[in-house]
Amino acid sequence: MNKTAEDLLDSLKCASKDLSSALTSVTIKFNCIFISTIVLISYCFILLAIQALLRHNIFSNSTRLILIVCLLNSVVHQTTMMETRVRQIYRSFLFASDPCKLLYRSSDCVVDLYFFFLTGYFSTYSVFSLTSDRLVSHYKSKFYHTHQYFIAISLLVIQLLLTLVSFYIAFYGVSLAGYVSVCIQYPKAAVQYGTINTVRTMVMVCCLIVTGFTYYLSVKSEKQIQKISYSPGERYSAYENITTSQSVCIFIILQLSCVMLTSIGMNLLLMMGEAMSEGTFTTIALFLPGITYANLCLPLVIYFKTKLTIRNRKFRIAVMTSMYGDAGEHIARLKKSWE
Repeated sequence: MNKTAEDLLDSLKCASKDLSSALTSVTIKFNCIFISTIVLISYCFILLAIQALLRHNIFSNSTRLILIVCLLNSVVHQTTMMETRVRQIYRSFLFASDPCKLLYRSSDCVVDLYFFFLTGYFSTYSVFSLTSDRLVSHYKSKFYHTHQYFIAISLLVIQLLLTLVSFYIAFYGVSLAGYVSVCIQYPKAAVQYGTINTVRTMVMVCCLIVTGFTYYLSVKSEKQIQKISYSPGERYSAYENITTSQSVCIFIILQLSCVMLTSIGMNLLLMMGEAMSEGTFTTIALFLPGITYANLCLPLVIYFKTKLTIRNRKFRIAVMTSMYGDAGEHIARLKKSWE
């Protein structure tokens, strides 16, 4: 960006009357309460999900490690989101009558941008790690079960590299000139930001297709193993593959839905262009933080899937143990059938 363009952006220090009214409105204050509530609920379920993974784990060790890292990453992302929203509301109270102090200079938001977008990209690319984990589990079963932590760490490193590359393409060398309504808004000069969002969406769609196919293969394989194998270890491994693949499918669908909500919503807002005021655009956009919603979905899937699986296991055990009564009755029945 040339110096003239930077100077032009820096000159737009004061919020317009329409934007100023929006940033100090009741709707924006409600948005802060709403997003903060989402974040606080996600904290509770993240704690419950981590406890479930550590105490009542139904996933493989590789999948569990990936999920725990993703949960910890989501804590940072959610905290950044809530901190910026609370700070923006505080600013709207403090400078309600001074529109020239309502906005943030992009250069003052560097730390927030780093935390928000890096953790956001990391959350998105978790679907790649989980999908790859399922593929290795299905096609290289023996290697998978003997090298689970190596596989998980390798996939997390790749996930981190994808995150850093995406952040580099979107923001490296981008001028931080200009002003933004909230500190997590990307700089106006970040022209590659939309391209990276498109790539992220395509990655999630591909991962959903691959994971769905892997889930189908896992179900098919589990049915075959139930017919021909009496090994408890082999049967449990097949059941674990189904449970994990199903959970990953659910998570990717929810993640994709949340991100598409933001992507489609923002694209529609941009298409409307001049037909929509800046204040209305900002108000609607603040209700569309897809990754924040996705970071609530992840612990919900883990926690409730764990509870459901444990309940189903107890039910099956109860059916099996009550089918023939106690051991004495079963032996007596066998003796009678042998006479």
